[in-house]
Parts: sequence; structure tokens; C-alpha cells
Amino acid sequence: MALLDEAAGLVLTAAPGTGSTALREAFLTRPSVRELPGGADDVRVARAAGVDVKHGTVGELVACGLLPADHGLRVVSTTRNPFDFYVAEHERTRTRWVHELRDPESWVHTTPGAVDGIVAAVTLDFPAWLARAVGDPRGTRRINRGHVEEADVVLRMEHLEDDVRALLGLELAVPPTNVTERERAYWRAYDVEGRRLVQEAHAEDLARFGYVF
Repeated sequence: MALLDEAAGLVLTAAPGTGSTALREAFLTRPSVRELPGGADDVRVARAAGVDVKHGTVGELVACGLLPADHGLRVVSTTRNPFDFYVAEHERTRTRWVHELRDPESWVHTTPGAVDGIVAAVTLDFPAWLARAVGDPRGTRRINRGHVEEADVVLRMEHLEDDVRALLGLELAVPPTNVTERERAYWRAYDVEGRRLVQEAHAEDLARFGYVF
């Protein structure tokens, strides 16, 4: 769920795979913070509009009437080094989301492409999966495009506490949460072609946020 922090004048959205769970838990320690959608009725409205309750964007919340268009808040979200993101996504899909296939009520059966994506992650090694995930590198890609492009402030997962302090002016401890167990040296998963694919497809992310391989 997004978080509305009235004292700080911001709304924080949860961008998948970018430390958003840890950041949410940290912000929820502030008394001025409330969740959006904020109750059962709001959740029903969001779901009826096809909004991902956990990872919805501000634009989606405005569109379904849960946030006024003239909210006047800074929109804050998170991002991550694209090279690391893809390794984590491949592992997370193979080891966590695959178990969702057993649950007929799971989000994977209602989210377009989710089942095919899980099957691909389980059956393909990382280089082949990456080529499928990135697609044509001539087309610019973003990590969580909808979240990042609407945001006034984007915090980097690798420097959450520092960025919260420098960009938001808040002192907030952000301990790691919901961390996937995997090899941390993401670069070992890449071959030359995979590195080239991400460098070309995510040139804008790499330049804007100072990420390198």
C-alpha cells in the first residue's frame, strides 16, 4: 500500500523489488503516516479498479478516487541498480513466486503474464531469461517505470537511509526487510551479452541514478 505522510507532505508508493517493504515499515513508525488505501472500503474500490493494492501508483490512486488530483504532495518512490534487480527478480521468481502456482486464489493467476513469467524463470538459466525479460534493447526500459516517472523524489534501494536524509530531510532508520536469500555478487550471473543488454536498455536509469555494473 502507498503511505501518506501529512507531516512530511509526501506520498510514498511501493515499487516492487526495490526495498519498498523495508521503507514502508520504517515510515509506519511515524505517527503522521497512514496507509492508502486506508480501509476495507478503499481496498474494494482499488481492486474493483484493477489497482494493485500493495504496489499501486499515485496516478492509479487518483484515477480511482482514493487521492485527489490536487493533493499537493511530493510523490516519493524507490529504484534499484538494474543489474542487481534482474538477478534478484530471476531468483525471487524461481524460489518464492513459483509456490504461488499451487494456490488457485493467488495473484499469479489473475495477473496477465505472471504464470508464463514464472515458468520462464524456472525453465531458463539467467542469460536466456534475461534476454526474454529485457527484450529489444533498443527500446528504453525503466525499473518500475510507472512509479519512477511520476515521482518527484526517487530513493535508491542501496542508499535508503542516506537518500531519505538528503532528499527528504528526514532521519529514519531503514533496516533490511524481506530480503531474498541469494548470491549478493550479482555480476557473476552476467555474460558479456547480458551486460550489454542491460546497459543499452537501462541507459537512462544508469545515468540518472549513478548506477554502474
